[in-house]
Amino acid sequence: MFSLFQGTTEDKLKALKIAEELADKSTLSILRIGLRDMSTEEVEISALLIRKFK
Repeated sequence: MFSLFQGTTEDKLKALKIAEELADKSTLSILRIGLRDMSTEEVEISALLIRKFK
């Protein structure tokens, strides 16, 4: 997933989709990176997924 998250916007969205399907705390590091992305869509998805762990 880390390698996907270093690619294009499409790759990053795929990585976030995988993180959503896994729904595991091991994905939190990817989601935290997503919060700092330039794309608002990726930030919103990351925030939504992180919220599920609270």
